[in-house]
Amino acid sequence: MGNEISCERTSGVRSRRERGTLIRAARIEDSWSIAETQVEAWRHTYVGQIPAEYLASLSVPVREAAWRELFGDANHCILVAEESGVTQGFVSLGPSRDEDAEPESTGEVYAIYLRPGHQGRGLGSGLWREAMKVFKERGLSAITVWVLDSNSTARKFYESRGCFLDGAIKGGSIRGKGLVEVRYRYDLR
Repeated sequence: MGNEISCERTSGVRSRRERGTLIRAARIEDSWSIAETQVEAWRHTYVGQIPAEYLASLSVPVREAAWRELFGDANHCILVAEESGVTQGFVSLGPSRDEDAEPESTGEVYAIYLRPGHQGRGLGSGLWREAMKVFKERGLSAITVWVLDSNSTARKFYESRGCFLDGAIKGGSIRGKGLVEVRYRYDLR
């Protein structure tokens, strides 16, 4: 089976309309709107959690270049949620990057972000459902997702979907501010 999770290698990623939102596999030309969504979401979500000067320094062109590179990675899948042709959210997923993961059976949600003002409207839930379909079609049995310990909104989102803390934590820092991430696990079986 291998651990490739590319959107092109799975039939689960089809354009799907859900309550006026189109959820589809991202294309390289979506890189700019994905980058805009990420920067806007970070600047909104992480106020008080990540230093303000770091959030202010986030650059859409820099993020766009990083997203463009990911389109060449056969182990990466990006789905977008569109309303009226505008990307309002995205989910990025692939094989687990954790050293303790079983690569043949564990996937990872790398990022899921919505533009400010679009939370609580079902976009994140729709992206989550489609991502889980991709993982299931690849025959995976579990997924993980890392989240800032201080991000109570994201933690509630994952917990409401049946994710549970598995005890793994990692630390880091941004501009001298210590950060702690906790790992959630979700059983696909």
